[in-house]
Amino acid sequence: MEKVGITVRKIRLIKGIAQKQVYAGIISRSFANRFESGENDIQSEKLFKILNNLAISPSEFQYINNSYKLPLIDQLLTKINYLYETHAFSALAHWLQQHQDSNNPQIQIVAGYAELLLITFSHHNFPLSRNIKIMLYHLLDKKNWTLQEIKLVSTIIPSIATHQEFKISIPRITEQMEQNCAKYLTKYADYFEVNNELINYYGVVLQTYLNDSAYSAAYKFKEKFIKLDDQLLDWNASITKQLWLAIWELYFGDFKLGKQKVTDILTFKKLFNSKIDLNIESIISVRLKTAKTYRKNLLK
Repeated sequence: MEKVGITVRKIRLIKGIAQKQVYAGIISRSFANRFESGENDIQSEKLFKILNNLAISPSEFQYINNSYKLPLIDQLLTKINYLYETHAFSALAHWLQQHQDSNNPQIQIVAGYAELLLITFSHHNFPLSRNIKIMLYHLLDKKNWTLQEIKLVSTIIPSIATHQEFKISIPRITEQMEQNCAKYLTKYADYFEVNNELINYYGVVLQTYLNDSAYSAAYKFKEKFIKLDDQLLDWNASITKQLWLAIWELYFGDFKLGKQKVTDILTFKKLFNSKIDLNIESIISVRLKTAKTYRKNLLK
């Protein structure tokens, strides 16, 4: 990792901006020279003003300053999610075996996440290990979350909501998720793509309700998807939203319409090799069968 000032100079030269344009009213010219050579540090408040003048976000600056690498926890989570989504469970288990006894707080959180993914893939009831508990308490002890916590919650919380050892109220955690996502939204943009995380979260909650036969709660959940602004969704999020609405139709609305929609989504996925959830085929297959069973039971 380079000195902050050296990275600022690198970015300034890439953009072709003079020192005066970057530092005027913030630091003196002599201080700027020492800062850019790595001799002086700077207060965070002034650094943010400098980054604004350079038209670069703090997260991009951190990425460049870290030799074009993500922070450690982002690197680990990216790897874990890739292994899980590509069903490379042996490699995921090997990574967990290497890191599950780590004393590094960041690695402990990621290890708990990886362990939970592996266990919930094959078992409904499971013991909560040290790393899983560390991760859960880290999330639930805080009312305010960063983007990192939002991304973790969207995957983890619904999976353990009905766990016998660690009871979690889905409505409470949903409210907390929505409140934290709202902080990252503006009227005209979803710069941090939190709606993607919210859709993923809603989808897993809907499935949790359906799996637990909480049909009344699942029925009411449609409005959550409807309220999401389509103008703020990216390509994959828009399709994912339509997937969950189609599944809702299979159970509670027009079954034929829902079936046609999921068929169209599968066709689209094959045609464009979309990055939609790799488990989409199995999700649709299960939901078609269980929706038919649910409807038949209503007629009895």
